[in-house]
Amino acid sequence: MELVLATNFDDRLVERVRELPVTTFFGGFPTSLTGGGRPPYILPSVTEDRFAEHLEVIHRRDRRFFATLNTNDLGLKEYEPDFLDRFRAEANYLLDLGVDGFVVAIPLLLEILRSDHPHVPVSASTFARLRTVNQAMYFRRMGAEHVILEEGNRDFQLIRGLTKAKVPVEVLVNQTCIRDCPYRAHHLNTSSLCSQEGSSPIWFEHPILQCGLEVIRDPTKLVSSIWVRPEDLAVYEEAGVHRFKISGRNRSTDWLVKVAQAYTSRKYEGNLLDILSFVQVKAPSQALEVAARGPSPTPKDVEALQKAFRPLQDVRIDNQAFPPGFMRRIAETDCEHLSCESCRYCASVAEKVVRIGGAPPSRYHPPAAVPPSFRVLPSFGGAPAPAKDRLEMRAR
Repeated sequence: MELVLATNFDDRLVERVRELPVTTFFGGFPTSLTGGGRPPYILPSVTEDRFAEHLEVIHRRDRRFFATLNTNDLGLKEYEPDFLDRFRAEANYLLDLGVDGFVVAIPLLLEILRSDHPHVPVSASTFARLRTVNQAMYFRRMGAEHVILEEGNRDFQLIRGLTKAKVPVEVLVNQTCIRDCPYRAHHLNTSSLCSQEGSSPIWFEHPILQCGLEVIRDPTKLVSSIWVRPEDLAVYEEAGVHRFKISGRNRSTDWLVKVAQAYTSRKYEGNLLDILSFVQVKAPSQALEVAARGPSPTPKDVEALQKAFRPLQDVRIDNQAFPPGFMRRIAETDCEHLSCESCRYCASVAEKVVRIGGAPPSRYHPPAAVPPSFRVLPSFGGAPAPAKDRLEMRAR
């Protein structure tokens, strides 16, 4: 088993996971020419010197570092006459700082990197949204070392097809994005564009609020989401996957170490949400709190949305209560061509493992009326949130 771990540029993280099977770290500057897949307001600030020093620590432990250039939208900058030169200069700059490889989502960037640096490894990002073997094969033929699955990480027909085709697969394990999220494409574009140099400032990504409201309406989505329990890694290994990615560039060192230890030991006793990203409730709740303190154009709507999120402040997923063979049952189900409403397996599991205020989902009553989220959208643009609030949201 290999773990690919996000870094927050704290050297202690590298030292504390030195006995774990972490082979690669990943991260980047908060903003860049291309953008790096996470909004800058949640990421730690990092200077050029700190970046290079951290990579030296990683290399002393014989680990690799991949820089995230994984935007899925360049904002048409690729058509500007000097874009190619600027991108090549950025890649060379990162390599000079000690970067060992790159994570990209746009084939154009992969082609440029392979042309200029044929021996530098490049992974195809989750932002590429690979959902078929043929899509992955395009990236492999262009020279991608690995393809990283997130949205397709419970599609075992896809996983088996990829490994049969000799495509090295990396699976992201601890994101809580809802299955087949309709807001996903907009969210990735938002993350990509706002992390590019000179972009319009925002301090919260509205698609997270939309996604959170889906969980508010139906908390059983917490089980059908695209995470992988530490106990279920063996199901992936049997399908030919041995490389697992842990996200959390915005999280504390203690949290990242705890998550890496859980997946190394293949078990976690307690609330599964403790080792998952779980942004759908925490992040919107914090953002709405900040919006309520500012000059919100729709204070009543902000208040109503805050009220809707409040019951799920106390939610747990008992990781020890899952039925034996949970992921094997998922692996045998054609989820890609079934509706969750017709299957109901994850909903039945949620009744056993999810507790909202100590009660199962069947005793939870979603809010009867919730204002459309677009009414509060203007609250999240413009100047960034105050420094204190950005730090609170970074810790989510």
